[in-house]
Amino acid sequence: MTTPFATQTSAPRTNGSAAAHRKYWPLFVLFYAVIANSPFWVASHWLGLLPIGWVCVEYAAVGLVALVIPRAIASLLLLLMISVDILSAVSKTYYMSPTEALVNSPYLCHFSNGRLWAVAGVISVALVTTALPFLFPVEVMRMRHRVAAAASLVALILIALTIDYSTIARETGRIENPLHSRPSDVNRFSKFSNLWVGRYPLLRLSRDQALFTTVHHASVVNLGALPPAPSAAALAVRLGAVRDDKPVADMSNLVLILVESWGFDWDPAVRNALVAQYFQPNVVARYHVLQGTIPFHGSTVGGEVRELCGSGVGLKIMDVAPEGLRNCLPDRLISWGYHSVALHGMDGRFFDRSIWYRNIGFQDLWFRDRFRQRAMPECVGAFVGTCDTAIDEFIAESLRRKTTRPAFFYWVTLNSHLPAPTPSGLRSGSSCSSNAMLSSYAALCSWYQLVSNVQSSTAQLAISPLGRPTVFAIVGDHAPPFANPELRSQFSSQDVPYILLIPR
Repeated sequence: MTTPFATQTSAPRTNGSAAAHRKYWPLFVLFYAVIANSPFWVASHWLGLLPIGWVCVEYAAVGLVALVIPRAIASLLLLLMISVDILSAVSKTYYMSPTEALVNSPYLCHFSNGRLWAVAGVISVALVTTALPFLFPVEVMRMRHRVAAAASLVALILIALTIDYSTIARETGRIENPLHSRPSDVNRFSKFSNLWVGRYPLLRLSRDQALFTTVHHASVVNLGALPPAPSAAALAVRLGAVRDDKPVADMSNLVLILVESWGFDWDPAVRNALVAQYFQPNVVARYHVLQGTIPFHGSTVGGEVRELCGSGVGLKIMDVAPEGLRNCLPDRLISWGYHSVALHGMDGRFFDRSIWYRNIGFQDLWFRDRFRQRAMPECVGAFVGTCDTAIDEFIAESLRRKTTRPAFFYWVTLNSHLPAPTPSGLRSGSSCSSNAMLSSYAALCSWYQLVSNVQSSTAQLAISPLGRPTVFAIVGDHAPPFANPELRSQFSSQDVPYILLIPR
């Protein structure tokens, strides 16, 4: 009986046929060593994912297996590996655990049209790539040709491991496992002194799962029983004397703004320019202005839970029962007599915010659907949602009213989510010409302008006539997830900045 991978011997080959079959094994090696990487390279460019290696070593491993299995199974294995490869890059780029990225994949429908077309393009390239193994009739390759193909793929794996071990040794001064540890962890294509050859997505998944997950599902029962995470909101409550031992008429409003992708820039010129509006004389005359940094961990929801609940559980907050969320800031403020309002320009179903916002104590929720009912303008970036400038004005109108109860406004900005549109689309964005990095990179300039726009409008709001004294806390959620390693290295991977405005 003829097996799918047996060498045909029943009929003699012509010289032309034998020559053609000899050509299969170099093409076979080229495919699994280089061409199979095409979906990842396309995804890296179109979806803004980190270039975490030139070639996927595990594709070469699939090629080794493909020498002895049917082509259909080889195609399925390759499709699985491509999916894992891209999932690993999404996790690393956007500060999410692999399981978080998978669980929240249905929210891809909230992407802008441009991003949806890019996703469709990546899927198309992946499907075409996984169909190509059918062009390699391994079953007719002579054994010596299969041995040559296997030796070439093994050589590729060994070369990648050797170079990557050497890179880690140069960066750390000692030899460590390149599959589990590397300081920079991205491939700077232009810097061969920092060359990183391989991607190891299957092994990286286990590493990133541990890196971006701080608690196990079974342990998330009561947030109050977990170690607290430092937050700018807690500092604002303490320094702003936001407490329940005052008459209601004397209580201050509290505004907490989580600025999307506002990271700590190592360049002091850019860092200071973003907060310069808060140090103008008219602001300083009314407020004590405090600035600093706090540690961040995970994606935007991780920043939200850090600020609202003082916890590092991140997306696991969706698994916590309402009775385990009594220690979160909105619930505490309500018990003190505050009215709590949460605002975000996206759909409330995104990351289940409409559910867990309620569970932690928010009484009034404003998402894209309610803003659209008020005919508020929308902006297109990575996502389509209500413009930050419109929500800022909405908050300003509310704060200017004299009310019988103090209010807590919590706003997650949207427009600076990466990849941001280039140009930024702002009518009068801050100039980038005074800084070499800002003027050299359009993506960095757009990010700067969008974050600066929020800071400027908040500073103007703070000095406008308000219904009662107001404490402002403006803080970043995580470092901006630039796909360009040069830009990503401009920001701290551990801390985000904050500004507090405490009424004098």
